[in-house]
Amino acid sequence: MSKSQEPGEILRDFDLTESVAHLLRRAHGRAEHLFVEVMQTPGLTPRQTALLVASYQVPGATIADLADRIDLDRNTTAEMTARLVERELLRREPSPSDRRAWSVFIAPAGEAILREVLPRNEELMQRLLEPLPPEYRPLFVKSLRLVAGLEPAEPGSAEREDPGRSA
Repeated sequence: MSKSQEPGEILRDFDLTESVAHLLRRAHGRAEHLFVEVMQTPGLTPRQTALLVASYQVPGATIADLADRIDLDRNTTAEMTARLVERELLRREPSPSDRRAWSVFIAPAGEAILREVLPRNEELMQRLLEPLPPEYRPLFVKSLRLVAGLEPAEPGSAEREDPGRSA
């Protein structure tokens, strides 16, 4: 889009299939669909699965810690935790270091679900990456990790601060 374009031209010429945000949303939709199909976890979403994994890996973590770990806001994480506690997949107890916070632990039923479904994660990854030529797949995953802020940019690359995260 050039500065000389009129608003009508901008709207007419805008191509959603070239919009990174739109493409990420569509890829996310495909990932959600394949998650349900491959993982076969009735009533368990990818975010809930991530919360179960994080709770297993960091027993006793607070909801705030888990929210940071799975990149969700605290309210959403607290609501998800409550639902998973109700389903007896997680358990929580007052944090020994901060009585205002909850410590979260995976329950035996939550661990059993993870042991059942996580072996299917390799198939899920293969199905997600299937449209890409094999030689592009590692670069695609690395690119997603960079965009998500999960690894630093290579030295010498143009690093930009993520406006959605505080320094």
